[in-house]
This record gives sequence, C-alpha cells and structure tokens, in this order.
Amino acid sequence: MKTMTATDRAKLKERLLAETEARHAKDWERPGFAENYAAWEREYNATVAIYKARQEAKLSQAEVARRMNVPRASVYRIEHGQNVTIATLTRYLRACGFDFRFSIFPLGGTPEDRLALA
Repeated sequence: MKTMTATDRAKLKERLLAETEARHAKDWERPGFAENYAAWEREYNATVAIYKARQEAKLSQAEVARRMNVPRASVYRIEHGQNVTIATLTRYLRACGFDFRFSIFPLGGTPEDRLALA
C-alpha cells in the first residue's frame, strides 16, 4: 500500500470538502430543508445552553443527578435533548443554579414581537 504524501492528503481533503459543499448546496434547494435545519439548530442551541449552565456551575453530571435525585443517565439524556419536559428542564437548571424564560413570537417575527406572558 502506497503511503500518501502531505500534498496528496491536502488534495484529497480539498476534493472531499468541495464534494461535501456541493451536496449541501443541493440540500438547501430541497423543499422543507431550511425549515427542518432551523428546527434542528434551535434544538442544538438549547442543548448547548443546558450543557453550558452545568459547566458554568462547575458541576459534574453525577452531582446534578444527585441534586435532582435521578440517575446520572437521566442528566445525560437531558443534555442531549432526549424527550425533555419543561418540568424536567426546570429541575435540571435549578440544580445548576439557573432558571429560564420562554419567548413566544409569531413566525417570521422577532423576540420584540413576543407575546406578553406576565
């Protein structure tokens, strides 16, 4: 088997990146892709914020689990957005010393257009 040179690896990487970009460009043209991506992005950002809350509190998953009185695996599932209820999310964040608020606003609107909830 021939060993790849650094130049060969760089060319291969460049070719693979170009092919990937071409595939993704076609994805954006598919009906519904942008909406599905936006939904995924909102969920991803929420899970990152949940994880960051625990990191900011300098707590391990085990410590949060102990504070919530649940198995550590439950904390893992919360941080990965696996069927998390609002009540569970509230308990998790409070165990980390945080709370959260919703913003509900019309599609195509901005947070400034949000419904007055209080």
